[in-house]
Amino acid sequence: MSALQTEPVTTPPQASPPVAPGRGRRLRSALGTLPLLPPLILVVVAFAVMAPNFLTSTNLGNVLVAASIIVVPGLAMTLCITMGEFDLSVGATVALTGAVTCTIIRDGHSTVAALVAGLVVGLLVGVANGLVVTKLGVTPFIATLASMVIVRGLARVYTDSRDVIVNDSTLKFLAAGRPLGIPFPVIVAVVLTVLAMYVTYRTRFGRWVAAIGSNRDAAGLSGLPVDKVRIAVYALIGVAGAIWGIVISAQLQKGSGNLGLGFELDAIAIVVIGGTSLLGGRASILGTVLGALLIEVIRNGLNLMNVPPAYQRISIGLLLVAALAVQAIRRRVPLEALDDNKN
Repeated sequence: MSALQTEPVTTPPQASPPVAPGRGRRLRSALGTLPLLPPLILVVVAFAVMAPNFLTSTNLGNVLVAASIIVVPGLAMTLCITMGEFDLSVGATVALTGAVTCTIIRDGHSTVAALVAGLVVGLLVGVANGLVVTKLGVTPFIATLASMVIVRGLARVYTDSRDVIVNDSTLKFLAAGRPLGIPFPVIVAVVLTVLAMYVTYRTRFGRWVAAIGSNRDAAGLSGLPVDKVRIAVYALIGVAGAIWGIVISAQLQKGSGNLGLGFELDAIAIVVIGGTSLLGGRASILGTVLGALLIEVIRNGLNLMNVPPAYQRISIGLLLVAALAVQAIRRRVPLEALDDNKN
């Protein structure tokens, strides 16, 4: 009887455990998601120490309302900058829509009709910008710069360079109303932020916007409706600018051709500071919200410290330069350079 032949038992090689990402990689990932959270906390702490009455509930409520108002055009501008473009006419749109809304109310028409007219004016400005950029092939900088001049001129002609004073309770509610104890602008900002996040990250339109910003020519060759998407984004900015103009006019209870001077800088600044790349292809909706909070916290704190408005504008400009520098550094430094576990 032959001996049983047994084959040697081999143990399969054990798979090496996955290497955990380095602390540098995790830190950069977290900061890339919400890059403004640490500086925002630091600025709040600094003003809590230096500025009187900064941490009072009334003052913090004012900061929140101011940030909520500027967030609305910032959300639309986020889509535009994600697309690799921007709109310089939003401040002039604020002036024209506010003037139209207040004039219609002053002339005895209903507030609802005035609000609809203001929104339509903003929509028309946005669509006009989109058509000039897409159909005439004018670069966005030149097209919206020209639009800024034209729309600002129309606002001054429409008002005869005079303030349009109104006293309308419904209009005032848009800026000062508090349903359920919550300021109405804050409710609007929260709703629009959630909607913007859904559109940007969960819909085909949002993916198209990012694709156009990454490579417009490739997006066109892929069959995407590039021109229609661009016109739609400019239309959204026009409507957002109209909402901005209506709310600011509601706060002041007046329309003016001089309203909104420099507002385009604020709308662009909160987007870029929030982490949306000027090169396009990447959006940060929550970053835009934090950018609005950061700018308004700085502005409010400097006001409490009696810093002149000119220096406040300088601080916003410096903050914008810093954000652009950070973006440039992030493009040059590869992710692996921060990974301290790399072999």
